[in-house]
Formats: sequence, structure tokens, C-alpha cells
Amino acid sequence: MNNQAPPASSEAIYNIGAVARMTGIPVTTLHAWERRYGFPQPSGRTAGGHRLYSEKDVTLLRSVKAQINQGLSARLAVTAVQKMDRTGRLPAEHPVESPHAVNLVSPSPARYRYAQLAEALFQHDLGRADQLMAEMLAFSSPEQITLNVIAPVLAELGEAWSHGRLTVSEEHLASNYLRQRLLIWLVSGPPPRETDPIVLACAPGEWHEGSLLMLAVLLRRQGWPVVYLGQNVPFADLAVFVGQVQAQALVLVGMLEETARALADWPQWIKQSAGRPLVAFAGRAFVLQPELKEQVPGIYLGDTIQEGLAKLEELLR
Repeated sequence: MNNQAPPASSEAIYNIGAVARMTGIPVTTLHAWERRYGFPQPSGRTAGGHRLYSEKDVTLLRSVKAQINQGLSARLAVTAVQKMDRTGRLPAEHPVESPHAVNLVSPSPARYRYAQLAEALFQHDLGRADQLMAEMLAFSSPEQITLNVIAPVLAELGEAWSHGRLTVSEEHLASNYLRQRLLIWLVSGPPPRETDPIVLACAPGEWHEGSLLMLAVLLRRQGWPVVYLGQNVPFADLAVFVGQVQAQALVLVGMLEETARALADWPQWIKQSAGRPLVAFAGRAFVLQPELKEQVPGIYLGDTIQEGLAKLEELLR
């Protein structure tokens, strides 16, 4: 099956407001990306000098947003998408609402609040952050907030820290605030289905758990029994645990090249019987270096959290 995107029109027809509505990326963010990364570059301008964008620009922006939802910083997401575009490996677009998405990414006012939430956390204003969360929960589900707000805010936090705009303490304060909300939603989902659990764990030495935790929340909110183990789980301990809980599936994440390569060792520790547990993997490293996928046994879940959720549900059903 060909997963590459079909050629998109380069005709400049959309103003920046239309692009913001089509992609869910605020106008202020589009301007900031253009200043910082030279992306997106308008495909044309009106007689009055206003920016115009093409269908291809919209496709690239949606791909960048998908990479950010997976946990990449904006800078790395732009770099990855531009490289895929140059080499003809840009994946085909998925519709905003798919049968697998279960209304997780349907248009919601919440996605326009992520810049406000990020600003509140940057300023250590947890009271304001609580207020914004309460307002968003009034008209959006935890699933929508997870994908449309928390995912891009975590990406912004990582980028700000990497550029020295946040100290380690400030980044930890903000990321732990979001982590606490995700953990609350993880344990407050609907009654789980009567089936064996799905275990989620980071690779040995992997401390970046944001994307894995968000996937755990989405699975749990869809009624799947989830056991979330989090950061830096040694394979020896994991193998014993998976057997004890009789897991039907194991999801492993490696965000860095080193930890992604470490995932190749899981068959030495975790034994399968009649295909159980199903072992799947994902992570930023596999997006930036697709050749790593061939080195890890198991099922690759895809480049975004949405793809991972859809793939897992398809396999488990």
C-alpha cells in the first residue's frame, strides 16, 4: 500500500486565517514559526501584501502538527517534515475525523487555548492554568484536551527549555502540572472491558514519557484496561511483570536513538506464546530515523499518537 501523500496543489489560495482554521494552529504560532524556522513560507501574497498559502502548505502544516502531537518540539517537527517532503516520504494525510479517532480530534474550542495554557505555565500561574482547564473541560472531553492542548503545550515546554527560555525547575513545574492532570484522567475513565491488560513502558534508560502517558490516557478513556509503568523500565523486571499480569499487549517507547536501539533487545527477555503478548513500539527516534524501525521486532504503531491508538485498537479487536 502506498502511504505517501499525493501531490498537493501549490496554488496560493488560502489566507492565514483560513490556514489556522484548517490546521488548528493559531495565527500567532504560524507567525512565530515563520520567524524562528523560516516555515511556513507563504506561496504568494495578495495585492495588499497579505500572506497566501497553498494546499501543499496546509498538508505540511498538518504533518508538523501531527509530529508535535507525537512529542516532538516544533523545531524538530518542522525539520522532520521538511526532510520527508524533500525525499518524497511525506505520509498520506488522514482525515481529521476518522472512524478510529472516536471524536478525539474533532473541532473543539479547546485547541485554541493551548497558547494561553502555555503562557500561564511559563509564568508559574497555576491558578490561571486551573481556570483554563476548568473552562476547557466545560466544552471539551479529556481526550480532546489531551491531543489538542496538552500535547502541543508539552512540545512548547520542551522547545522553550532547549532554547534557554525556561530553567529546569520551571520546565519541571509545568510538565508535572500536566502530568498530574493526565494521571487523574488515567484512573478516572469508564469501567474497563473484561479483558487482559495493556502494559505501557518506556525503554530502559528512557525518561521522556509524555507521549506514552497520553496514549495510556486515550486507551483507558476508550475502556481498555491499562497498566502504565512509565519511565526507564528494565527488561528483566518488565518480563516478570508482563507474565504476572498476563498482558495481552505490551507497548514500548524509545524517544532517543540510544533508547530506540535498546528496544531491539526485548525478545531476549520477553517470550511470546501464541502471539501473546502482542508487542508494539513507537517513539520520536523512529520518526526522525525511519531505518530504526527495521531493527526492532514487533509492530510499529505509527508516527503520531492518533495513529498509535487506531493501530492498537485495530489489532486488539
